[in-house]
Amino acid sequence: MSPEPDDPPIFRGYSEFGAALAEFVTAEPSAHGAILSDAEGDPIDFAHRHGAVTPLDLQIAGAQVEQSASRTAAWCVRQGLGRCEILIEASHGLLLSAAPGDGCVLTSLHAAPERGGGRDQPDPADIVSATDDAREDGLDGLLARFADLRHRIAALIQ
Repeated sequence: MSPEPDDPPIFRGYSEFGAALAEFVTAEPSAHGAILSDAEGDPIDFAHRHGAVTPLDLQIAGAQVEQSASRTAAWCVRQGLGRCEILIEASHGLLLSAAPGDGCVLTSLHAAPERGGGRDQPDPADIVSATDDAREDGLDGLLARFADLRHRIAALIQ
């Protein structure tokens, strides 16, 4: 996917983790940024759209969800559910989180689907009607792509 001329530039991180995160952020029009944190909530690497989220805010988000994401992921594994992706929806956006392994937590911040947030998306005022099915398909697709990112990060951790 090539960037559109009006896309904000992407900070691509410092390592192979940052490169993987940047590919995800670049490919997801709704993504503001993504971060990989360690077991203490400290940033390992991150990528973000300039102007969409500050590096500090992204690092704070990653640190804040570290404990709850780690515990939820461990509970899912203990229950025989396997690895999980955690979706938190808010009026102003989405937060996705997962534990790719070795105590690390992966987090991404997204614009709310109904607010657009990406290129080629209509203004919400112009939308006459949207079905719940279309919204769910969009979230399912985003969760699947985030799961792919979790798998990629897990392979890099090994």
